[in-house]
Amino acid sequence: MKISHLIRKDFLTINPFYGLNAIKKELLERTALVVQDENQFYGVLTTSDIISNPKVLVIDCLSIKTLVDCQQSVQEVLSEMKIMNTDVLPVGKDEHFVGLVFKNELYKYISEYNLELETIIHERTLELKKTLETKDLMFSIIAHDLKSPFNTILGFTDILKGNLRNYEIEKSEKFIYEMNTQAKRTYNLLDNLLNWAKNQAGIIAFNPSYCNIGKISSEVIEQLEGTAQMKNITLKSFYSGNVNASVDKNMVEVILRNLIANAIKFTESNGLVEVYSMVIDDYIEVTVADTGIGVDDKDKIIIFTIDENKTKLGTANEKGSGLNLVVCKDFVDKHHGKIWVENKKDKGSLFKFTLPIKINKKTSLKKKNKPRNKVEY
Repeated sequence: MKISHLIRKDFLTINPFYGLNAIKKELLERTALVVQDENQFYGVLTTSDIISNPKVLVIDCLSIKTLVDCQQSVQEVLSEMKIMNTDVLPVGKDEHFVGLVFKNELYKYISEYNLELETIIHERTLELKKTLETKDLMFSIIAHDLKSPFNTILGFTDILKGNLRNYEIEKSEKFIYEMNTQAKRTYNLLDNLLNWAKNQAGIIAFNPSYCNIGKISSEVIEQLEGTAQMKNITLKSFYSGNVNASVDKNMVEVILRNLIANAIKFTESNGLVEVYSMVIDDYIEVTVADTGIGVDDKDKIIIFTIDENKTKLGTANEKGSGLNLVVCKDFVDKHHGKIWVENKKDKGSLFKFTLPIKINKKTSLKKKNKPRNKVEY
């Protein structure tokens, strides 16, 4: 901590041969005056000087004050002030006077610096604590949520390996179907885990561009058709075709995939999941609506947090880690948007999030001519 940025240069200069009575008022106002003429720097006059050595002329009242170098540290200068019993010292650069430093301002700087250090230490401590908690949580998810489906897959493969020639085709297909389901769920869990971990570490890329939300919704719905088929759930999408949102396309795909998959998970067989958007001021509001079991009021906030989030089984006993909604909130926050959940008046939930938009002049809300899959058995 050097004094170079604490040097006061707004000082008042007086002639060394002024009478003391002529400068008393200025001295009381400023506590220190610089004594010099055109050719020479004589020193600094303080109120202590005129009390301890009252004379007629300014030059006769001056006490010796060392010219400290502008590259000296705050601690060194404070030590010299203590030795010389003064509250102010002149500062020089290459032995030429450049300004003044005051004891009270040096102490104030140290106090603020220490406070800033304490704040930094506190923040770093919280970051470290969060990092350790993240690590523990990741190990917990890996140990339980990832290990369990792998055990299921291994169990089915062991059964097939030893009995494939003896089983009927329908029975073998059932085992393969179950393995495929477990593999997809495990992949989605791993994808969410990696996204969340990278976001926590601050290493996930954020590359926004203007994208059509409706097209992204359609792409994600197509990816989840197989999941919907398992429960004979109808997927529909409504969107404003001429509205673009300024988003990271990959992140929005993750958000929609997680919300739609979550809606399917908590919706009974033969239910309905809809995805639609509408313009509200400078944002586009995207809604994923379902006819599922709804969300308890006490859970509406904690489902988006990792600390208190507790997972529930889906309507078909589907398991999950609780990370999907946490990742959604993290990615929505990246876009400076908001995410929340409401319960429908009749049955089900409305998961909503907002994204910044760029609106074309002509916008129209249109319904897809062909609704997304209604699976018939």
